Amino acid sequence: MQKCISLIFLLISLSNCRINKSAASTASDISFIDAQTNTFVKPFSINDSLTKTKNNWKLFFSDEFNDNQLDTTKWTIENNTKKRPDVTLYSNNQQVEEKEGNAFIYYRKSGLHDSAYFAGRFNSKNKFATTYGFLECRMHLVKPDGHQTAFWMMPNAAGTTAPNGIKDGTANDGAEIDIVEGNKMMDAYSSGLHWDGYEKPAHKSNGMMIKAPYLFTQEYHIFGFEWTPTYLKFYFDGKLVRTIDKPFLIPHVPHFIYFSGSCFGENNWVTGDIRKNEFIQKGNTDKAYIDYVRVYKNSSKP
Repeated sequence: MQKCISLIFLLISLSNCRINKSAASTASDISFIDAQTNTFVKPFSINDSLTKTKNNWKLFFSDEFNDNQLDTTKWTIENNTKKRPDVTLYSNNQQVEEKEGNAFIYYRKSGLHDSAYFAGRFNSKNKFATTYGFLECRMHLVKPDGHQTAFWMMPNAAGTTAPNGIKDGTANDGAEIDIVEGNKMMDAYSSGLHWDGYEKPAHKSNGMMIKAPYLFTQEYHIFGFEWTPTYLKFYFDGKLVRTIDKPFLIPHVPHFIYFSGSCFGENNWVTGDIRKNEFIQKGNTDKAYIDYVRVYKNSSKP
């Protein structure tokens, strides 16, 4: 009888150990890699410098946007208001939606007042940030007519592009990194850096228009960004289109991922004026959408 009781306690103890081990394993296996991403996937590239080193890139973060709601362990949908000289822009949970294998960003007119518009925005601030790596996104940009789509990065530290208020004349301590801003109705998009805050005279920038064949006539394009301690490289549909290698322009601090829609009234940045966009003014909804986003780390580097 005593042996039977001892055996029962032993079995219970072993069972508890299995449960605890399983729970610990689940906690330690939490990953930023989407379960639907092929973990052996590599950055997309054709005939450029990345081809020689692409096998060194190991998947570190991904979202395939194949669910029915945005993953809040990775993303935060912005709920805020941005005022421009002649329009007010609102972002909230209704302007971002995950469905049909994409994350959608919606653009529409608001009934709050005559100059009010909606545009979705979401980011990974304080949830996921990286220093260096290769970022890749397959997405559909909205055709700019007083509105635009952007895929970009910002420093995770407080103080936006001048972390902690320090303005040192370089992007080393953080910058707004614009991988793509689809701001002109042409086969080209804007790529650039902004650092040392946004107020003059401290604010500095370095921008360039990138030629992009079939930018708005082909549904999807792949935008890539390779970030190392010595250079920044930008890719369009697997082709290297821009390189920045001046030391003072290379950030060396963690940055988070940003997807955003914006609307503009009279301006010299985006093609058109949202107040004259007939499609939006008639009560319709325009949309940009992201098929996937992935971040790789170089496995050959410490």
